[in-house]
Amino acid sequence: MSLARNGNFLLLWAGQFVSQMGDRLAMVAFPWFVYESTGSALGTGAVFALYTLPYVLFGAFAGVVIDRFNKRAVMIAADIVRGGLMLLVPFAATRSLPAVYVLSFLVASASVFFDPCKLAILPDLVTKDRLLRANSLLATGENVTEIVGYALAGFILAYVSIHTAFRIDALTFAVSAAAILLMRYQAPVRAAAEQAAQSFWRELREGLSFLRHHHALLMNTLMVVAFVAGLGASYPLTFLLAVRVLNAGTQAFGVFEAVIGIGYLAGSLALATLATRVPKGLAMAIGWAAMGVSLILVAATGGVWQACIPFAVFGLANAVALIALDTWLQDVIPEHLRGRVFGARFTLTQGTYALSVLVGGALAGVFDVRALIIVAGVLMAIPGIAALFVRDIRDA
Repeated sequence: MSLARNGNFLLLWAGQFVSQMGDRLAMVAFPWFVYESTGSALGTGAVFALYTLPYVLFGAFAGVVIDRFNKRAVMIAADIVRGGLMLLVPFAATRSLPAVYVLSFLVASASVFFDPCKLAILPDLVTKDRLLRANSLLATGENVTEIVGYALAGFILAYVSIHTAFRIDALTFAVSAAAILLMRYQAPVRAAAEQAAQSFWRELREGLSFLRHHHALLMNTLMVVAFVAGLGASYPLTFLLAVRVLNAGTQAFGVFEAVIGIGYLAGSLALATLATRVPKGLAMAIGWAAMGVSLILVAATGGVWQACIPFAVFGLANAVALIALDTWLQDVIPEHLRGRVFGARFTLTQGTYALSVLVGGALAGVFDVRALIIVAGVLMAIPGIAALFVRDIRDA
């Protein structure tokens, strides 16, 4: 069945598109509210940290829950919880700033259950030969929400009250929950039967054991962690390149992020078109290497517009690598273990990303920004080159 006639996939795609538009609104509204209330850059940065911390704390636990229960039910519950929490934000905002921080953390915590579940359920909704294209279309929709959603968020916050912005986001979660509820999905009987009598810790160990003993998966995980160490550092370094090195202000940083987004959109659309002809292993390896090389080239540019070309390649390669990676994982990991393996990997990658963002920013106060960008690019390129020599990954 083609994806255009797959009602389950179309409902998932549409629900996620609406919900992610709301996510962009919240990701602007939360820090803007804190900054308006406190004027503190540190307090504003703490909001961004709260979006990452739950993945580190609860990723493994969420994986067990995802594998133990009906995936659709978990996603609906996560949407309902997030929507309810968003409705509480306007009330908390008029009474207690710490309560807003708590609600932000709780919303992100609910997302820890939703995001891996979305990856885990997709192979149950589409056939294996449509999986890469399905991931490409989901990535395309997400990228469009980043390009349009952030701009729309700025407009809404400028002309509508911030309280209304949170209510709109709550409504988008309701739309997502309704779309998922309409999907005709039945949990695999084997997974439910196998997990019923096991303890939480035994289930967790089973997922970690599979990750540790599957050679290709373990090698891939180590490569991704090394890659993310460079990727995380590149974010603050790109900002500092724009405002400090090129002395072009935050506008230049916005241009860089927009160009990366356009490149990502082009890459996801290309994969959606060429899905059946793209080897996943080579796409991962070449994508990682190309991202690293393009970042090194960014460091060699002398102006904003010259840097846009390698940044566009960076975004395109990111789409190719990430979509191929998600599809490969969905192929390799057995259905009854997907939640736990995805959860464990989320914990590792998000923890590494958060740490590398902090380290990259700190090192920029001591060392040359361009030199650090080159180091970050090398860290990203090495896993891609190494993957070409690991047959289980290269030939996937």
